[in-house]
Amino acid sequence: MTAVDTGTPAPETEQAGGPAFGRGRLGPPPWLALFFLLPALLFLGIYVVYPILFSVYRSLWDAAGTEFVGLDNYVRMFTRPDTFTALRNNVIWIAVAPAVVTVAGLIFAVLTERIRWATAFKIVVFMPMAISFLASGVIFRIVYEQDPDRGLVNAVITTVQDTVAPTGAYPGANPRDGVPLEETPGGGYRLGEPVAPGDAVTVPLVGVSPEELPGDTERA
Repeated sequence: MTAVDTGTPAPETEQAGGPAFGRGRLGPPPWLALFFLLPALLFLGIYVVYPILFSVYRSLWDAAGTEFVGLDNYVRMFTRPDTFTALRNNVIWIAVAPAVVTVAGLIFAVLTERIRWATAFKIVVFMPMAISFLASGVIFRIVYEQDPDRGLVNAVITTVQDTVAPTGAYPGANPRDGVPLEETPGGGYRLGEPVAPGDAVTVPLVGVSPEELPGDTERA
């Protein structure tokens, strides 16, 4: 038996387990995507959108929040010179800081890769990163300690000063009887015997008149 073509298109066959070819939607439905985005949207709304809107609303009231002042706060803000100073400082910071950081980064990149002493320069640049800021702060706090027994810088300065500078003199001062002090040619006094580091030594001097003391100190 011969089939007759009637001109009517054949119906679309459905694939196994799926909709007919050319029909339906690929992927999950829109409401499912919204379901997954809902937590992020709630977070943004609570912690970003709401504070912005509340800040704008709160700026329309006075400092106490009891009187509606409209745009008076904005008028007062943009008519004060402090506001323009702050804006200028922000513009300078926005323009200068990225430029300095970019230029410094390019310089460091060249110095660490394109020169003969690149390895040594890398050590100098990256060595501070190996020590935390807290540890380096404690170290330099001890280095600049006023006590020469602990502070390295003060110990070096006092050592050089005691070696080069002459013995200090106190005009009109005389040692007490029985004290192991020897007078130096410059008019000062020094101990007759060496003292171990860390030992406390008293230097009893008497006979200083008030007019010879520095400043306006007076003694009764």
